[in-house]
Amino acid sequence: MGDNVLDSKLIIDAGGTKTACALLFEGRVFRCAVPGINPNYTPEEEILRSLADAVCQLPKGATIAETDYYGSGCATPQNAFRMEGILRMFFPTANVRVWSDLMAPCHALARDTEAIVGILGTGAASCHYDGHTMVRRAPSLGWLLGDEGSGTHLGKGLAAAYLSETLPHPIRTAFEERYRLNRDLVMHHLYQEPHPNRFLSQFPPFLGENINDPSVKQIVTSSFETFFEKQKSYYSGCGSLPWHFSGSVAAHFEKELREAGDKSGCTVGEVVADPMEVLIKSVNNK
Repeated sequence: MGDNVLDSKLIIDAGGTKTACALLFEGRVFRCAVPGINPNYTPEEEILRSLADAVCQLPKGATIAETDYYGSGCATPQNAFRMEGILRMFFPTANVRVWSDLMAPCHALARDTEAIVGILGTGAASCHYDGHTMVRRAPSLGWLLGDEGSGTHLGKGLAAAYLSETLPHPIRTAFEERYRLNRDLVMHHLYQEPHPNRFLSQFPPFLGENINDPSVKQIVTSSFETFFEKQKSYYSGCGSLPWHFSGSVAAHFEKELREAGDKSGCTVGEVVADPMEVLIKSVNNK
């Protein structure tokens, strides 16, 4: 890549664990990834370090005309303003826009139409999008009290079924062998080790591999049904709107997600694992 890359657009999708960057120019895409950013808990020196690392990986001579930053923790005006100021340090001549992470699937999937848009990954979130802005966002209670439909919540359901001995014996044995666990170790990880949410979030692949077992499928569909029932209470009068989703859990369990939506009276629309790919495609098609 030469030194004459001009008028490029940079898209940044910053999650708590990974920040994905895509530089678009002349129909080509240059990608890089750096550590996650969330202004709620990431120290500013770490934010600066991550962004500096990303800039170092960009083609030399690239002039960034536009920067769209979709970030976890950026739903509040204070955090959005803070991140905008930091980004302008790195891209002083660019038109910088900072959005909540939920706006990435809004722009990618709903575009300029009204919809309910959600993220189902390690965590869960949703909002009512009017085609331009988020009209309402359901409050997030985090993994301990909420995050129904998320990878962590699915893992919690599997752990509860395992500990209560309601899993069929073959599934229980497969679970123990897959993760080298027993009842005492599961209890230890949940109640004595730090970050039990991370421990729980590793289990969705096992659920996916065993989804044909009725007890496993019930764990998944029950989590999604609870998500719809709780979330839709925040969006009165939006019953006819489609529900679009991004996130690894939504994409992997799309069939079960659609079934749960139908049961709850919610029509699931588009589902993608990563909104970044759709955002890139929409820019290149302009």
